Amino acid sequence: MRQASHFYRGMADGPAAVGHGIAQGLLDAIPVPDEDHLPDRLRELVALLIARDASNGGDRTARAEPTRLVLVLEDDASVREQAVALLQETVLDVVTCATGDEAVALLRERGGEVAMVFTDVDLPGTLDGVALARAVRTLWPGIRLVVTSGRATVRDEDLSDDVVHLRKPWRALDVLVQVDHAVRRPVVPAR
Repeated sequence: MRQASHFYRGMADGPAAVGHGIAQGLLDAIPVPDEDHLPDRLRELVALLIARDASNGGDRTARAEPTRLVLVLEDDASVREQAVALLQETVLDVVTCATGDEAVALLRERGGEVAMVFTDVDLPGTLDGVALARAVRTLWPGIRLVVTSGRATVRDEDLSDDVVHLRKPWRALDVLVQVDHAVRRPVVPAR
């Protein structure tokens, strides 16, 4: 397991270390000779990240304007940490919620700031991920929804056509593509 050796090398513990390890593992597996060989969409994402960091002087906490959020709901702590580490490296700010009910409460307060909800199907509380996706689609139709599950019992028919279902283990690139869609092509509410 070559990539696992990168997770904590020279970094502090926590999500930043996992993010560093993922990035280093990707660089080792897929070396990019120079930026000119990157696909256009990836080059645009890199430019957004560089611009975000430059506008903050490298300080991610000192933002002058409100940012867009991604809500992460996952009952497995290690998968949640992996998702948070990956999503923290995007242009969205990450907020975690322990239950679907907590997510709905947060959406009632800050729904206009949320670009994407990334949720597992299995959640504690009264709302599972499928019920949360239905509630979000009804009450906040402009939010991109990504539902993940390792269970084969979740059928795509249980979710509306505009909800993305990623089976576990999901690939980091698939998640990043959904962030790109949430930022660049938000869901247009049907009237």
